[in-house]
Amino acid sequence: MILDLERFQIQAKQRWNGLESLLAMLEGRPDHKLNPAEAEQLQELYTQAAADLNRVTHGALAPELRRYLERLVARAYAELYYIPPARFSLWQWRRWLRIFTAFPETFRRQSRYFALAVLITALGGAMGGLAVRYDPASVDLLLPADYLRDPGKRVHAEEKGERRHVNSAQIEAAFSAKLITHNIEVSLLAAALGVTFGIGTALLLFENGVLLGAVAVRYAQQGFGLFAAAWLLPHGVFEIPSMLIAGQAGFYLARLLLRRREDRDMRQSMREWLVLIAGLALMLSWAGIMEAFFSQHHEPELPYAFKLAIGGAEFVLLTVYLAAIGRRKPHVPLEAK
Repeated sequence: MILDLERFQIQAKQRWNGLESLLAMLEGRPDHKLNPAEAEQLQELYTQAAADLNRVTHGALAPELRRYLERLVARAYAELYYIPPARFSLWQWRRWLRIFTAFPETFRRQSRYFALAVLITALGGAMGGLAVRYDPASVDLLLPADYLRDPGKRVHAEEKGERRHVNSAQIEAAFSAKLITHNIEVSLLAAALGVTFGIGTALLLFENGVLLGAVAVRYAQQGFGLFAAAWLLPHGVFEIPSMLIAGQAGFYLARLLLRRREDRDMRQSMREWLVLIAGLALMLSWAGIMEAFFSQHHEPELPYAFKLAIGGAEFVLLTVYLAAIGRRKPHVPLEAK
């Protein structure tokens, strides 16, 4: 097919000029950002210019016109698909702070998996508590540590100050680092066991539930329920939900594997999983600090009422954070106002 070059240029000149004007406007903006209407217009003009370039190149005509169209198409392509390296700066604080809103948003979107993790852990807790309550022989099996089997000895030693050390600050710092590392490892394991289609995640959650239930009932049986609550609550308010969120991530990963053929955006789905992991890691870091530097201090050094108040405040703040942060107000039409 022979191309009428003069007629072709007359017909296409208007859209080329429109594309040049749009590009000049965008290049004059510091952030090069497009609104939806501009993006749609740019995409349409770019497609038309690329088709025009193909027609000129195919016919091997008008080298000057071909070079002009090549530059025009390249500029449009850069605006559509190229993101300046500065936008990927590792030290952009806004990108790092985004995790603090993305985490609760993701948590709420995948809340059904959190509910499943809560259910399985609660079943384990009920079994562990009932076993200790009605089968004394199970205590040695479920609570191998001395301070769990015999809470009275541990409580008296704590309240008399026999377990305090001169270099407690250094010991607490090392203990905190060890706790954070261990808890993150266990939580990552629970989340990663989603590759077993959630079976491994469920077993790990159930095992943790059994231990929690057994400890709670054992301390309550011996009359040290207040001590146990003041000991566990300040860090457990973050540590236990973190483990449940790890289970949530594991069950979500299992769902991705089971429905991977139906998932059209696997990258976005895996981003959700990674956000859950990042969020629970931050929670466990705080839990480790609280356990090492606060939870291990008991009466008379720290009153139990004060520790319970701190734990209660943490619970309220965490609940508000997960339930409310990142929520967007629904758009109300003008007619409804």
